[in-house]
Amino acid sequence: MSSHKFYTNSERAWGAMLEAIRSAKLSIYLESYIFENDTLPQFNFFDLLITKAKQGVRVKVVLDGFGSSGLDSMSTASLVAAGVDICFFNRWFRRIHRKVLIVDREVAFLGGVNIGDKYKKWMDLQIRLTGKNIVKTLTRSFARSYYYCGGTDQEVLSLRKGVRLKKTKLWLLENFPWVGKFMLRPFYKENIALAKERITLVTPYFVPHHWLTKALGRAHARGVKVDVIVPANTDVMFFNFVNHVFVSALSKTGINFYMTKDMIHAKALLVDDKIGLVGSNNIDAMSFDLNAEAGLTFQNKQMVRDLKNIVDIWKADAALFRHDKRFDALNYKIAEWFV
Repeated sequence: MSSHKFYTNSERAWGAMLEAIRSAKLSIYLESYIFENDTLPQFNFFDLLITKAKQGVRVKVVLDGFGSSGLDSMSTASLVAAGVDICFFNRWFRRIHRKVLIVDREVAFLGGVNIGDKYKKWMDLQIRLTGKNIVKTLTRSFARSYYYCGGTDQEVLSLRKGVRLKKTKLWLLENFPWVGKFMLRPFYKENIALAKERITLVTPYFVPHHWLTKALGRAHARGVKVDVIVPANTDVMFFNFVNHVFVSALSKTGINFYMTKDMIHAKALLVDDKIGLVGSNNIDAMSFDLNAEAGLTFQNKQMVRDLKNIVDIWKADAALFRHDKRFDALNYKIAEWFV
């Protein structure tokens, strides 16, 4: 029987992930865009992975070479020496942007949470899942990432060839662009086009394609309420400007933007309070066109209700965007021509 639980910031997610890792008896599969050894002492992923590997647990780690470039060589060497199988993904203009943890092929985590001290107070979304079918699907997906990173363990590699499970109301959306696997864009297009009452997007970086802005515009034109939750200020100065350009331009079309006081790194979509999506993808071209991403879509009523409650709390604590004089500056005016 399947179950789920949402975690709404990095620290809560880390605590649950570490608890699962401590209980591991057979295998630990970890995939992350950013993985740094500076979350000590409370969230000591490195020592725990080393301990588990020495106990004979099969520990496989897939990391993005760019995102995890801050990982020092000593930490990597310590993991390898203990028996951790660690692989780095390095391809020009492409990233492993997924955040996945699978323990004993029985419990899995998926969402937007990176591992690094900088991110511990961030608002974010990570979901813990049990259930044979969905964990099996995630395990097969991890095996694909492991393969693309050059992993050599034949037992793990064999998992990627499992029989594809039938689509259900709880389903994994994968993006592996370099092999032509694009599942995110069709999902967004289809569900935004079918929306009847409300669409809510949550993203830290809002740099949408024209196809997405047009889809949201058409939804608004037919009476659908469109809300977007973004941080008032991101962790990257460039994205502060870009976010504000798109927010300023699209707010004039009737889209509501809710600006959170603190950094929000969550990635979610909620349509008509009936369909939910939680995953790793931002609303930008990198996530839709170039990066490996993973998202969980669901129609389970309790899961949708839980996501809606989280989103409503975030919206209530955020400020509705209001146009002010700073957005009349020439640099904003020029940039808005391209939106």
